[in-house]
Amino acid sequence: MEQGKVYPLRGVVQHYAWGGYDYIPDLLGLRNDHKMPFAELWLGAHGQAPSRLIQDGDTFLNSFIRKHAVKALGPKVIGRFGTSLPYLLKVLDAREMLSIQVHPSKREAEEGFARETAAGVAADAPNRCYKDDNHKLEVHVALTDFWMLHGFRTEKEIERILKATPEFRQLLSEFYANGLAGLYRYIMRLPQDRVDAMLNPLVARLTVEKPSDKDQSDYWALKAAATFSLPGGHRDRGLYSIYLLNLLHLNPGESTFQNVGLPHAYLFGTTMELMANSDNVLRGGLTTKYIHVDELLKTIIFDSGSPKISTGEAVSYAERVYRTAAQDFELSKLTLYAGETFTNANAEGPEILLLLNGKASVDCNEAKQIFDRGEAFFSPATTDYHITALNDAILFRAKTPL
Repeated sequence: MEQGKVYPLRGVVQHYAWGGYDYIPDLLGLRNDHKMPFAELWLGAHGQAPSRLIQDGDTFLNSFIRKHAVKALGPKVIGRFGTSLPYLLKVLDAREMLSIQVHPSKREAEEGFARETAAGVAADAPNRCYKDDNHKLEVHVALTDFWMLHGFRTEKEIERILKATPEFRQLLSEFYANGLAGLYRYIMRLPQDRVDAMLNPLVARLTVEKPSDKDQSDYWALKAAATFSLPGGHRDRGLYSIYLLNLLHLNPGESTFQNVGLPHAYLFGTTMELMANSDNVLRGGLTTKYIHVDELLKTIIFDSGSPKISTGEAVSYAERVYRTAAQDFELSKLTLYAGETFTNANAEGPEILLLLNGKASVDCNEAKQIFDRGEAFFSPATTDYHITALNDAILFRAKTPL
C-alpha cells in the first residue's frame, strides 16, 4: 500500500427486479438496450459485493483493508469497529416499490446471526433473516423526487384514516383497545382469509376510483395490489402499512434517517444512501421475499409522529453534511463550481467519494488523477487530497465521524 494515495474504485451493480432502467446506466456510461433493472450501485467492502481497487491489481476493497487495516482504516476506526469498513455507500434507483422493512439493532443482529448460523441456515437461503452480525442504520439524500414510507403516523392521524377508509373501520375497536402496537400486531397475525376479506373490497373500490395522486396513500395501495399479488389470488398485508406509516414526498436534496427498528419502505425515485455495513432486512410485506412476522414484531419500534426531514448543514462554501445519530457513518455533499478546490487534510478515517456530476482532478501527494461522472475513489485514513472541479461538479462523500 502506498502512503498518500487515493485509489479509483469500481462499484458493484445489483440488478434487483424493482430497479430502474436508466439512472445508474447513465451514471456509469453504460448502454441498457435490453432494459435490465439497475437497482443499486454498491461502493464499499461488504462481503457479498465488495468494490474493486482498479489500479491496485484489481484487488477487492475488503481484501485490501484486511491486508492493510491500520493504514487503510486508522486506529480510531479500528478501535470502534474492528478491521472492517463500517459503512456502505449506495446509489439506489427504485422503479417499483420496495418491501415494508425494519433493520435490527447490533445486539439483535449478533444474536440472530449466531442463532441462524448454529441452526445451519445457509448464508444465501431465502428464509435467512440475518446475513451478517451488524446493525443497519441508514441515511439517504434524494437525487430526484422521491416517495417513501417512514415511521408510524401519529395515533390521531391513524384514527382519522381508519374512520375515513370504509374497509378499515372494523379495526377501530382493536386500535381503541390496544393502541398502535396492538393494532399492528393484530393485522400482521390476522389469518390470510380475513386479510383477503378486508383488502379485496378496498382494492375493488380503488380500481374503480383510479387514484392518480402520488401524495395519497390510495395511489400506492392500488399500485401495490397490482404489483404484489400473492399465490392463489391472496392479498399482501403490506397494504395496511401504506396507510399506517407516514407517506413522504422528498424533493432533491432532502434527507431522512432510518434508525434501527423504524418501519419504512422506498416507493419510487433515486437516492444516495449511506448505511452501516450490513444487509440485514426484516420484511413485513410488499415483497415476494421471505417474511418472518415474529422476528419483525420483535424488532419493530412503535414510536409514532411526524418524521424529521433534513436538508443538511452547510459547513463550508462547498460541503453540506447530513448529520445523524449514527457513529458508523456520515454523508455529505460537495458542490464545486469550475476552478474551485476542496481540501481534506489529515482525515483520521477512510473515505469513499463518488463524482455524481461533472469532472474533477484529485491531487494527492503531488500525484494527479482525473475523475469523470460516475467514477469513485477510496481514500485511506490520514490521506490528504485536493479536489479541483474542472467543470461544475457534485460529489458525495462517505466517512466515519471521528
